[in-house]
Amino acid sequence: MRLELKVIGERLFDAIMLNYCTLANTLLQLCCETDPIQMIVTRFEEKPQVKDFLIEMDGASVILVEATDLLTIESLQSMDRKELAFLGQAGNATRLLPLIAVFNSPELLSEIRELPDIISDWTFFPLETVELARRIFSALKRKNIVKTKVLYGALSLISESRALLFFGDGVHLSRSEFALMELFLSQMGTVIPLADLAMLFKSTGKSTEGSNIRVTIFQLRLKLEMLTKGQYTVTSVYKRGYCLKQKSRSTIKEISDGLDARQRVASRLVG
Repeated sequence: MRLELKVIGERLFDAIMLNYCTLANTLLQLCCETDPIQMIVTRFEEKPQVKDFLIEMDGASVILVEATDLLTIESLQSMDRKELAFLGQAGNATRLLPLIAVFNSPELLSEIRELPDIISDWTFFPLETVELARRIFSALKRKNIVKTKVLYGALSLISESRALLFFGDGVHLSRSEFALMELFLSQMGTVIPLADLAMLFKSTGKSTEGSNIRVTIFQLRLKLEMLTKGQYTVTSVYKRGYCLKQKSRSTIKEISDGLDARQRVASRLVG
């Protein structure tokens, strides 16, 4: 995921660029269970507009503001009123970017009667890079901008987008398929009884008819086998239920060896 840090304030921008590598590496370490973060830093050269504070559908951003005096806070409060008015016209689907304020000292906070609603978090100079990275990552998670992955070996699930991933490739699942995949992955190699599958479908508001369960499992199996090239599949166990299985290592090695052999033959033919 590409993350843009939009910085307001020369001192803050210089401090971030001075510690860019530490900040970027810390964010990468924090996102071990989410989409990897690739960070870029830009500075507002002019006064930001309303649109600069809105979440974009095709990107992720965090605003960092150097709030060194009361005048900066008053400016943010004015922006806050404009933002709220804009949101009232645009509808609930429009959301504000996370905004983190960096103050000169805690004493300034005691002089402020009320912080603007658009401030998601705050910290202080001198800038602690690792702490700032944690605050950025937490703000992204609260806004549901970073997508949490649940890892099961080579397979992983992203609940927000209902995606199943396998070595960088992905496929979108329906709600029923996603619920099934979560259940199968949490008990890989174990036969899931038909009664448990019926309870799962009932909890998601879907029909518990056997035919509906079978069709959903069939669709999930197709997607899973296409995504993993047959390395994972869902098998039916007669009168007992269904089970998620992975091909044995030897079988996978045979497939790999076969591909290597064909590649060597093709190379000789080309030569």
